[in-house]
Amino acid sequence: MIKVNPKLTRLSLKYGVVTALFTIIAFLVFYFMGLQPWRNLLSFLLDIMIIVIFLFLALKDYKTNVGDGEFRFYHGMTIGFIVYVTTAAVFALFYLIFIYWGNPDFLSEYIITAQEDLVNRKDMIVTALSEESYLEQYEMIAKTSKNVLVFDVFIKKLLIGIVVTPIFSIILRSSRA
Repeated sequence: MIKVNPKLTRLSLKYGVVTALFTIIAFLVFYFMGLQPWRNLLSFLLDIMIIVIFLFLALKDYKTNVGDGEFRFYHGMTIGFIVYVTTAAVFALFYLIFIYWGNPDFLSEYIITAQEDLVNRKDMIVTALSEESYLEQYEMIAKTSKNVLVFDVFIKKLLIGIVVTPIFSIILRSSRA
């Protein structure tokens, strides 16, 4: 059985919390600028950039300062897992607090905006799929719950880390620096 180095865990948790704080700050900046971060492509790209940068920094920090240049694939995968799960969990907790207590009208605003977006894309959706598919999507938006939105942001943050972690783990395992 492999024992996980406690320094690896502490380092990963630290980077996960810092990453989450940066994504929260980015969300709040977009929100207070009136740019609706939950549907803004620039906000999503910024989240990707924040997660990618801090994930890489965590892996590099471990290789340089904890592993003394030694870095194995499982180190990267373990660190990455802890970082992106921590990031996703902390952000999801913030989002839950935000939409339940910070902005109690959030869900109704979200549904109205999402339905307006869908109406604006109706022709495209009907052409690509069908009128029935369009109506199903419209009804599904109306049934959206706050818990679904929290789960959605959690999964999106996880997916970013899941995609990037193996790539960085291979790169750092192979590199000499």
